Amino acid sequence: MKFYNRKKEIDFFNKIKKTNKKVFIVLYGRRRIGKTTLIKKVFENEINTFYYFVEVKKEETLLKELSLSFSKGLYMNWYDLFLDLFKKYEYVIFDEFQNFFKINKEILYAFQHAWDENKDKTKLIILGSYVGMIKKIFTDEKMPLFGRNDYLLKIKEFSLKDTLLMLKDFGYSINESLEIYSITGGIPKYLWLFKEKNSLKTLINNLFIDEFSPLKEEAKNILITEFGSEHKSYFSILESLSGGMKSSSEISDISKIPQTNLPKYLNELNSIYEIISKEKSLFSKKSKDIKYMINDNFYNFYFQNIYKNFSLIEFVPEKALEKIYLNFNNYVGFQFEKICKKFIIENPNILGFIPEKIGKCWGKVPYKKNESYDIDIIVYNETNIVFGECKWTNKKVGLKVYDKLKLRSTFINCGNKNKKYIIFSKNGFLDEILNLKDESLLLFTPKDIKKIYNI
Repeated sequence: MKFYNRKKEIDFFNKIKKTNKKVFIVLYGRRRIGKTTLIKKVFENEINTFYYFVEVKKEETLLKELSLSFSKGLYMNWYDLFLDLFKKYEYVIFDEFQNFFKINKEILYAFQHAWDENKDKTKLIILGSYVGMIKKIFTDEKMPLFGRNDYLLKIKEFSLKDTLLMLKDFGYSINESLEIYSITGGIPKYLWLFKEKNSLKTLINNLFIDEFSPLKEEAKNILITEFGSEHKSYFSILESLSGGMKSSSEISDISKIPQTNLPKYLNELNSIYEIISKEKSLFSKKSKDIKYMINDNFYNFYFQNIYKNFSLIEFVPEKALEKIYLNFNNYVGFQFEKICKKFIIENPNILGFIPEKIGKCWGKVPYKKNESYDIDIIVYNETNIVFGECKWTNKKVGLKVYDKLKLRSTFINCGNKNKKYIIFSKNGFLDEILNLKDESLLLFTPKDIKKIYNI
């Protein structure tokens, strides 16, 4: 299997290998992101390495099995086991480390004492998939391992470029690749499931709808483990957010969760679990002019298409597939805006300046108080500003879209910044806009994205 991406991470761990002291690294990130694959790649040729996947089981059983994994004898306590383990191996790796905490919090105290006593040059690497629990273990002042780690690293999904490169290797066109990205994001495990090229409709059926599809309950199972007994409330919020950005009042109306109860859930989804983000309307003077969105494409697709239609999937899967596929272009339209932002972030040189901020803007039309507007993308620095529109439709974009974008840009008080405009279009542009000699206008299609990425 070809190994994609992760050059920065590999370079980091190769530098750590050369460190002449003990080092404690925590590597966390959502499931299927490729933590284990990365670590096995980095340490595949290191002989003095101990790797152990921590499963949830009876404490006595785990102590026995972990003892026998590196010793002929059985340890009677965790402190002695960890201390000897640190002394014996140069590289010690625990995968799904948070399961120690699930089994018995006291194990972490033994772990802490053993690490403090360890005088060797051990490189300790902790892997964790449940973001909320890992952050609690290592960032909560009341926890025994608080302050013990030298690095707390979040492993992120593949970049847009690397994802498109991977999907190109699988034989997909640029448009197909962008559609798949809107489903999977840059999650390696999910991308590999698209290796056998097929029509998108067939792939959605095989991966999400079919009785034995591997992703049918994937998101639900992962998030139930993250959220625990309160998962239904979190699910209601994520379902309300699927598809596009929402204000807290809109979330409350859809989820039926009282607005007074929402801050707790929204703050945790944002700060602890890192599944949603909040965005303020740029240049707005209203402090509460904030909306929320799901960061993760896979969760977004799941709650918009699978979770909402689960009963239909169970009883009439053919109709569920037709319903999901019929709405798929609209779904990608929501995601295309996020894709375009990623493209700009990864290729800021296309703007002609280095951005300081990228976001979007919404509000009331100044001369029509009951009419709202939004601008998909705004990018700016001290002297420049770019207003952007993203269109994922089968129609070519013409002057009407450009004129509307220019009009909406006048609603923003951005001072004397030099204005530019950028339009992304799935299906290209009409001659009326292509023939404009307007240096302030940038036009991009998926083929242009492919060309700039050189894939």
